[in-house]
Formats: sequence, structure tokens, C-alpha cells
Amino acid sequence: MGNRKISSDLKECALRLWNAGLDIEDIHNALGVSHASIYRWESIFAEFDTVNRPPSPIRGQELRILTRALMTVCEELFAEESDLYRDALATWLALTHDIRIQPRP
Repeated sequence: MGNRKISSDLKECALRLWNAGLDIEDIHNALGVSHASIYRWESIFAEFDTVNRPPSPIRGQELRILTRALMTVCEELFAEESDLYRDALATWLALTHDIRIQPRP
């Protein structure tokens, strides 16, 4: 199944059913949502107390400026240390610039 917009109500329903003790496979079959989605909603709910992640406060021109500045810094870093790995870069960005990069699944 491809990406689709899932309402907040359906997400909350899935989490209520899961918290009530229903098996995740039954929820998947009944509501047609993936296991990964249910786990992601649970994680988002635990962090933000809502099933939808709030929008990023950085948008538009601010985001483009930040992205360009970040790319410039990364280029300079790779020029100095060409054998740098993604994990090391992610750690450096987190420690130096307080920027967190999500790992790919």
C-alpha cells in the first residue's frame, strides 16, 4: 500500500485498541494500517502527547538558509577529513550545532 493521509482519529483509535490489549496484527487487519505506522504513532504520542508530529518551526527561506549553511559546513568538514563516516558526521552535527539526523530504517 502506498502513502495515504490517515486521520488523527484513526491513529488515536489504533493506539487506544493497542493500549487496551488488542494484538497489533488484529489492529493492522481491521484498520488497514501498518505495524510500523502504529509503532511510529506510539513514539510520536509519547514525545508530543498527540499522534501528529507538530510542524517544524523552521520553514521557507529560513530552512533554505540553514540547509545551505549546513551543506557548506559539511563540505568544509569533508575537505579536512575525507574519510569521515556518516555516524561521525551525525555525532559532530549533534554536538557542535545541536542538529539531530534521524537514522534511516
